[in-house]
Amino acid sequence: MSLKRTWLIALTAVLVAIGVVESPAAFAAVGGVVFTPGSTAAGATSSWDVKFVPSNGTTGELKAGDKITVTFNSSFTVPTTPVVTLTGGFTGNCTTTVTKPSAAVIQITLGGTTCDLKNTTGTVTVAGITNPAAGTYAGSSFSVLTSKDTAGSPTGSIVIGPGAPAKLAFVQGPVNGSAGTALSPAITVQVQDQFGTATGASGTTVSLASSAGTIDAGAVATTNASGLATFSGVVLNTTGLGLTMTATASSLTSAVSNSFNITVAVSSGATLTNTASDGTGSGVKSVAYYYCAGYSGSCTSANWTLIGTSTTASSYQVTWTSTPAPGAYRVVSTSTDNVANVSQPTASTPVTVS
Repeated sequence: MSLKRTWLIALTAVLVAIGVVESPAAFAAVGGVVFTPGSTAAGATSSWDVKFVPSNGTTGELKAGDKITVTFNSSFTVPTTPVVTLTGGFTGNCTTTVTKPSAAVIQITLGGTTCDLKNTTGTVTVAGITNPAAGTYAGSSFSVLTSKDTAGSPTGSIVIGPGAPAKLAFVQGPVNGSAGTALSPAITVQVQDQFGTATGASGTTVSLASSAGTIDAGAVATTNASGLATFSGVVLNTTGLGLTMTATASSLTSAVSNSFNITVAVSSGATLTNTASDGTGSGVKSVAYYYCAGYSGSCTSANWTLIGTSTTASSYQVTWTSTPAPGAYRVVSTSTDNVANVSQPTASTPVTVS
């Protein structure tokens, strides 16, 4: 190497050291990245302000022809045709051309002969971003990248809270119970957003209805501040198998419960009655009561067991003293008239022997 060339290299190094000549700089990461949603409610659609600072000096300066790429977490919905506005930091006659390279990515190409962003915070407002379900979304899943700088991400997470009330859901559904006795534990129904997240909706009136028969008490409750309605005294006076309850409230999607049974609670010494009549016939002489195992199926002379027979009108009362082992049974009765005609068995009544 010649002495002249060596001297030039040394001189350049000195000039760079004292700041007379700028040295070539490598790409730096975009700084100061902040994503601010217009709404943090799940399911809400709003405009987001995206702030960033290009790297110092002319290396990170953005001008016409440069690109800004904004990436959202993939759970967020970006509109097909994003609307973007440069709302801070940019100077000159800036214009934008916006494309959507992939589902959650927006690319902005700057235009305008004097458009410029240098050494200051730039703000890009993106309209129409729809939030996903409530949750915490890592800041690293959001980013800003430019033609002059590598990607930068927010330092904090984006937290999305519950959305607007949309539907009802049973928390504690109805359980098997006895006719005439309040169901326990208490039934509870929660107001939820569209994604199934519990949301506050104080003072909402919620009503219950049974799939068969009527609820004789406790069918209406009001939600607390957390959106939970508690039904502490639900009573059904009629029996039924495979019943369900439907919870309804104004402007909310209703909910259907699990299935449950309402039976008659029986213990030794229970009283059975039947107000049988024979219309214009010879009159009822006696009523016989029988039981069969299980809540469902036919109960006939082929499989029933006699409980007892009564000839005492008008209730034909029998005391069930020899009850079977605790469990599920069904009871039927037949009546015999004064000329020995025997009726068909009545519809079975499900009973639970304790």
